[in-house]
Amino acid sequence: MRGQMLRLLGMMALALVVVFSAISALYEYYSSDPGDYTISAAQLAEALERDNTPLVQWYPVDAIHFPKELMTRLESGAIVGLDDDDRQIRYYRLSEKGILEIGPFSQRETENITQWRLLFISSILLMLMLLIWPIFRDLNRLQNLAIRFSKNPFRMPNPTSRRSTIYPLAETFRRMANIVLGYYQMNQDLARTIAHEIRTPLARVKFQLALNEAKTESDQVIAKAVGDVEQLVDKYLNFSRLELHEEFIARKQVCLEDFFDQLASTLENHCPELEVGYYFPDGAAWFEPEALAIAIHNLVTNARKYAHNRVDVRFDSSADCCTLTVDDNGPGLAGDALELTDAFTRSATDEQGYGLGLYIVKKVMMWHDGDLKLDRSPTLGGTRATLSWPNTP
Repeated sequence: MRGQMLRLLGMMALALVVVFSAISALYEYYSSDPGDYTISAAQLAEALERDNTPLVQWYPVDAIHFPKELMTRLESGAIVGLDDDDRQIRYYRLSEKGILEIGPFSQRETENITQWRLLFISSILLMLMLLIWPIFRDLNRLQNLAIRFSKNPFRMPNPTSRRSTIYPLAETFRRMANIVLGYYQMNQDLARTIAHEIRTPLARVKFQLALNEAKTESDQVIAKAVGDVEQLVDKYLNFSRLELHEEFIARKQVCLEDFFDQLASTLENHCPELEVGYYFPDGAAWFEPEALAIAIHNLVTNARKYAHNRVDVRFDSSADCCTLTVDDNGPGLAGDALELTDAFTRSATDEQGYGLGLYIVKKVMMWHDGDLKLDRSPTLGGTRATLSWPNTP
């Protein structure tokens, strides 16, 4: 990794030098006055070696006829350079004594050094772009693979070649992704095992109990234990799907009346002893119906443990946000309310729960880009669970 870092730092340093040179060349090119003249040491030495022509001469103002434009420049104090057919250049300046002539000097070949510098700098910048482009290409490929993996885990191929600057990062990501994939597949296998290997003997026990006409107290205890185990299996399967993204939640526009009709039918079978009120406006909202139904079912089931006899489910929506509240008329929150949203965490007074209900609700809200809050209900006096998420696709 140290070698890749040194390469990157070297390219950045070279890029800074090239950019500074380009700015300096552009400044020199655009800030230079076209009326400025320079004489090299070679030109001056050649002029001084001549014996037949003096280097400096004075002439009366009317001795040399200058065009009006050049005369205007001379009168403004500027120095004017004129060349003749012999590739000799003389410089003139107007003063109180007359016109001062300096020269002649041999004229150098016209060279535009600044343009050559800009061309060279442009070539270096092109080379730097060609050197840096593979880094961004590999980073973009790694980013796309990470996005795909987050939606549906798969065995990660080699994202980059060994010569890539980001190869150590890409290789580490590939190994970690394959480790996560292994845990993901193991969890799926475990969920299938639980669903099949546990539910099958439970079904046999339930069938055997159904055949026994004499319902003893032991049969009732066994039937209740079987129901508890089935409920735990359902909770764990929901937890497994949500935890490892087996079902990728995609929000869609759902008719609220149809959604709450189906929800009321389900909750009536699971919680017949509760009086559940449903309050929602006409129209539709954006959410994933199956995941939200699981969240509401968990909240109502959790409220059933503490509520006296009533639970209210209220849905409100605006153009930007959806809000769903579940209130009960139980004793209200305990001091560990915030901790109950963690996985496998139960309340001190909960002897029947498994510590997954509120965690699944929080997970559903995370997938909806929303939030879960727990506080005291201002209407029924018990606990209020508030779900909020954006009302957008």
